[in-house]
This record gives sequence, C-alpha cells and structure tokens, in this order.
Amino acid sequence: MNISQAISKRVMLLCYEKDMTVYELSKKSGVPKTTIKDIISGRSKNPGVISIEKLATGFSMSVGEFWNHELFTHLDTYLHP
Repeated sequence: MNISQAISKRVMLLCYEKDMTVYELSKKSGVPKTTIKDIISGRSKNPGVISIEKLATGFSMSVGEFWNHELFTHLDTYLHP
C-alpha cells in the first residue's frame, strides 16, 4: 500500500467510524466535496498537507491523530506507484 491509498482508507474509515457522509465532512472541514471524493477514489495521488489538516479538523482530531494509525506504519518505500 502506498501513502495515497493509506490516506484514502483512513478517510473512509473515519467517515464510517464517525458516521459522516462526504458532504458532512466537506461542510465541517472546508475541503470541497470533489477533492474528498478524489482522495477517496485515488484520483488524488498527493493530497496536500493543508487538505489533510482541514480533514483532520473536520473529523474533530489533530493532524497527529489522523496519522496515528496502523495504515501508515508499513507503507511501500517507493514514492510513486
């Protein structure tokens, strides 16, 4: 799994855990719905730091809490898929 796939899975898991739709996350985070959908679908290969920070805020967590998940512990070591 690469970083963009891990971010995608993390966003999907958090939406599920917090019972949030993409629309609700967009409203709470300020990240456009299309950007969130691109991250989830994998079309966004390199989500920006600001987008991740805003998404974390939308989930009512810190950026550190967003990254603190087992998805990010065993990533592929290459930068490009």
